[in-house]
Amino acid sequence: MRNFLVTGATGNLGGAALRILQTQTGSNTSALVRNTTQADALARESIKTRVGDYTDRASLRTAFRGIDSLLFVSSPALDTNVRIAQHKAVVQEAVSAGVGHIVYTSAMGAQHDPGHHSTETELHEIGVNHTVLRNALYTDAFAAKAIRDAESGTVLSASEGSTVVTSSIADLAEAAVIALTTPPAKQLWELRGPAWTFDQLAEAVSAELGRKIRHSEVDDLDTGPFAVLFPLIRKGVFSEESDDLATLLRRAPQHIEAVVAQLCRS
Repeated sequence: MRNFLVTGATGNLGGAALRILQTQTGSNTSALVRNTTQADALARESIKTRVGDYTDRASLRTAFRGIDSLLFVSSPALDTNVRIAQHKAVVQEAVSAGVGHIVYTSAMGAQHDPGHHSTETELHEIGVNHTVLRNALYTDAFAAKAIRDAESGTVLSASEGSTVVTSSIADLAEAAVIALTTPPAKQLWELRGPAWTFDQLAEAVSAELGRKIRHSEVDDLDTGPFAVLFPLIRKGVFSEESDDLATLLRRAPQHIEAVVAQLCRS
């Protein structure tokens, strides 16, 4: 039996993938955590852990020993230079420890992101068997904000009717586990769910709440934490669809309506 390790295990994507993987492989799955507090929390769920930090090569070297396949969830560090250094450490120490396959969670448009591009290049040049998953933005984040906005009766955007291509965390986690446990021949996957508009999002929230929720176009800065995304959305940066996610899952990815329903009912 192969031994699996999941990084980013206390985050949304890593945590979801970890629990799917644990169900399938049981004691052959471990989670990489940064400290003993996180380890203790996961231990209460009967999840095995190894302590390691992206900034501490020695800890990574120890944590990767005996691991066959690694799900490498990208660092949340915003500083590009920090992220590049962290990712280089993970890849190099994993290979040095004998990890045979690395699944890396990259991002849509990674070729324009120095952090992700550098990591994809490192994986290719170091020669390890690897799978790159270029994940779309999370549908869940847009749906959750729309549900919060709906308290005022209006979902806000600055999309000007543009479509958005996103993916649910659940679908991305399942895809990551499939790539980890059954490594595909193809190395690069563009994981994108169905396109949707903010009018459709408002309609989905309306259907779940049982009352009319409007969609209102506002200025970028009035959209809150997503303000930086809307100029890109209007340019169509997040509008191109791909069949890769459906191919990997062997089913249709979740639509915006399904994600809204899950969040409203949870």
